Amino acid sequence: LANYAMKKGLEVLGTETIGSAQRGGSVVSHMRISDKKIHSPLVPNGRADILIGFEPIEAVRNIHFLNPKGKFIINNYPVPTIFCNMGMEEYPSEEEILGALKARCAQGYVIGASEKAKEMGTLMMTNVIMLGALAGIEPFFEKQELERVIAELLPKKVLEQNLLAYEVGYKMVTNSEANAVTA
Repeated sequence: LANYAMKKGLEVLGTETIGSAQRGGSVVSHMRISDKKIHSPLVPNGRADILIGFEPIEAVRNIHFLNPKGKFIINNYPVPTIFCNMGMEEYPSEEEILGALKARCAQGYVIGASEKAKEMGTLMMTNVIMLGALAGIEPFFEKQELERVIAELLPKKVLEQNLLAYEVGYKMVTNSEANAVTA
């Protein structure tokens, strides 16, 4: 995404919080893209135009970053917390998760990216499937242009499978294979 935006001549800043990820916790990545000078890589609360969530609970935990007119793409693959695994708390139901998303945002999709990636033979394709879904819901990310950036970045031996995964993600949101969420 950063390479794509820079090719368009835009300013890009990003950062990640990864401290607890090494111990099984979450990772939150911020990316800001603008035609103006960006002074911080962190997205302020309520200012994100897009939220991409690779896990439902983590998406809900970070929904406060999304502006009410923003869009989201959430992978429906649950990764229960250690507290869920120990029986100390319950993983929220799909209805609870969708309710929290609807309360904050007008539109988005919940997709089975990890399920499709497994069908393709590797969970590693989840990222590219989510990228394809992003191209399907956000006009700023032009499908063919983003494909070209992917082709420039990836080695030839994995390119074909990644472009196939990208197309799968794109079709998931453009052909109604996803659970569309509207407020």
